[in-house]
Amino acid sequence: MSAPVAVPLPKKCELTIVAEQFNYTQPPVGQFKGTFPATPSRTVTMKLAKVPAPFPFSLTGGPFYEGRLFEGGVDKGSVSLAWVSKFFRRATLEIDTLVGAVRPAPVPDGAGGTEFFDTIFARTGWQLTVVQDQLNVPVPSGVVPTNCWSSADLHALMTTVRNPATNLDAEWRVHMIVVPAKLGCSRGIMYDQIGVPREGCASFSDDGYPTSDSSNFGLAANRKQRDVPRAFLRSATHELTHTLNQIHQEQETAADNSIMTTTPSVADVLGGPATGEPGVFPDQIKLAHNTNVRHHLNHMPDPVIRPGGWPFASWFPTGAPQAADRHDFEPSELTLAVTATTDRVALGQPLDLTWTMTNTSGVSLRTPNDVGIEALFASITVTDAEGRERPVRPFVILCEHAKLSELEPGKSVTASAKVFWSTAGFAFERPGRYRVDVAVSWSAQGVMVGVQSGIDVFVDYPSSASDNHSANLVLHPEVGKWVALGGDAYHLGEACRRLQALSQTAAPAGALAVAGDGAPAPRVLDGFADLLPDRAKLARLRPELTADTGGRAERGPARAAAPGRKRAAKAKKRTGRKG
Repeated sequence: MSAPVAVPLPKKCELTIVAEQFNYTQPPVGQFKGTFPATPSRTVTMKLAKVPAPFPFSLTGGPFYEGRLFEGGVDKGSVSLAWVSKFFRRATLEIDTLVGAVRPAPVPDGAGGTEFFDTIFARTGWQLTVVQDQLNVPVPSGVVPTNCWSSADLHALMTTVRNPATNLDAEWRVHMIVVPAKLGCSRGIMYDQIGVPREGCASFSDDGYPTSDSSNFGLAANRKQRDVPRAFLRSATHELTHTLNQIHQEQETAADNSIMTTTPSVADVLGGPATGEPGVFPDQIKLAHNTNVRHHLNHMPDPVIRPGGWPFASWFPTGAPQAADRHDFEPSELTLAVTATTDRVALGQPLDLTWTMTNTSGVSLRTPNDVGIEALFASITVTDAEGRERPVRPFVILCEHAKLSELEPGKSVTASAKVFWSTAGFAFERPGRYRVDVAVSWSAQGVMVGVQSGIDVFVDYPSSASDNHSANLVLHPEVGKWVALGGDAYHLGEACRRLQALSQTAAPAGALAVAGDGAPAPRVLDGFADLLPDRAKLARLRPELTADTGGRAERGPARAAAPGRKRAAKAKKRTGRKG
């Protein structure tokens, strides 16, 4: 952008703007992450002069410019720039509250006014409309709302309560559900996908600030969120900002007193390692995004930020970027050991993966206290035999206990995951050799540090019609969601149908002369031994799948069988394989 220092009368003062345009390529149907080209799609030059603003732009009180647009020196036509709003973006937050829960409330701002979601985002540069919609949402059948919620139960509730009329193509809208839960569960959670990415989050009013998370919670220590309004509002705004595709500052820059630093880290920043005097936390919590997050929220491309757009953190490098300013710890300092229950899986079989980070040095090291992928410090990347990489993104963003803390010499932290499906797709789509890498990364004053390791896995080729049929049943996104939610997600009808059919799948009739329990089970069952639907729950919640047909939803080799979990256990006993 340039403008002349002085212009002789009567010539107009002309503003010149040179802009690069990058045309977005929409993703394929069923996917959500499109692409931008590495080089500009075109470069244009605008020559503009300030003129009186016409109606309705005259009502905004801002400037108005008119001029010509040039491309390659060729005049392409007229162009106008109008001041529309002081905000960069706008969105709507819809808050629903379960029976027995208490929603976040405005808190004093110290200057005679109040702070709430809308004022916090106004300082960031957003016009946020808050709709406090459904109050006393009924408790789902079979759920004890004052216990910790399972991922499946909360996902089901969010699926049913959200406004069905919401059109994310026309309006940026986030749904927040407030439930009670209890101390020690988690202050909040976000799912990478309800129907589409990042459209909803949850806040837990009866969880709060256990001293096991931080010794610096001050007067908030061991109290519920509903009783600590300022901290409650900060935590709920943290989850809301996750839905706008923002990650923790412990990953990007450093822990600070801002919204996208985890709650325990904020308490530690305020209180220090040995203080935490009453009145520091929560009174001095800063209800604001830091400059780094504000820049992202205002200037990242729309598809990256908007609810329903790019999957969570898909803009952030996964694994271990090969950058000059990255430091990987030496094995004599910090190690990461990755193991799996097997190095061979059937096509369609989840891989049970475990990793352990150990301090091998003689001094304490400041590292993440939670290395599960849900806490966002760890990432999993699967690379096939042709070198194509695919991230395994966390489906559940559960990070309110996570922070950087001291890992003593010789001590370890461990996490595990079922590597199967994420919003990036299935980890193992076809038979062959794969490399599964785990990286644990965080920021040390702006420098990325971490450790990484991995294992080789071979996905076997199907050897029977039963293997093929079973793989066809489970390689479906709803089954992927079922696994990602830890099972028991009976609101996913297609997953129930397919897994019920899987539980009754055996070898084709001619495979063995022995019928009944002598027929070998498909190997896929090994990975679903603890994930198949419970027959009694299925009969109660999905009676259409257990009436007459025995749950068989597709034609294929099948037989009447014992309940799914018992069937898989028998299979493991016969074959000696580990699930």
